[in-house]
Amino acid sequence: MSDDEKDLHGEDQGDFQEHFAPVVRSFWRTMTSRSFQTYTISFVGMIILSASIGGVILGPYAAIQPTYGLCDKPVVEVYSPADTAELTAGDEPPNFRQFSYDELTPMEQETFDEARTSALQEAELDGRTAHFEELRNGSVVTYEGESYYTVVASLDDCVDETAFNVPLSIVGVVVGLGLSAAPGLRRWFN
Repeated sequence: MSDDEKDLHGEDQGDFQEHFAPVVRSFWRTMTSRSFQTYTISFVGMIILSASIGGVILGPYAAIQPTYGLCDKPVVEVYSPADTAELTAGDEPPNFRQFSYDELTPMEQETFDEARTSALQEAELDGRTAHFEELRNGSVVTYEGESYYTVVASLDDCVDETAFNVPLSIVGVVVGLGLSAAPGLRRWFN
């Protein structure tokens, strides 16, 4: 064994604690310093506050959403015959479910007529109907010899209010604000 190997195995191995003692002391001083604790408390408060805001806002919104008609009214879009021909043209045309106008329910017919004659080519469908899933995936409706591509273009589902626990979120906001303000209040009272 050479002298270098003896030096590495002997003195350096025994002095391991002495070499890292300043690092450990420095880390301990940092963790116990008032400024580190102040910033950590504020940071944790901001995290709790940020996580709680969503429940405080969405919880009440979920409760009033159906009352004011803010959800569950799908928008049906009806393409013109020219746009439908362009959409279904090509070597391998898409395989859309096809309906005649008479196969649609009265509510679907009313929505189809409203969307077909509308400048925006869309209308609201009141609730889910017999052919809702086919319309959601896109269908071709034949009306007076013309084909119209019809699809549910927008579906605003109601927010599930059980997913947001409002009281817990309110407690989170209060705790988050308290932790965020605690270091400033401590300095103010000292």
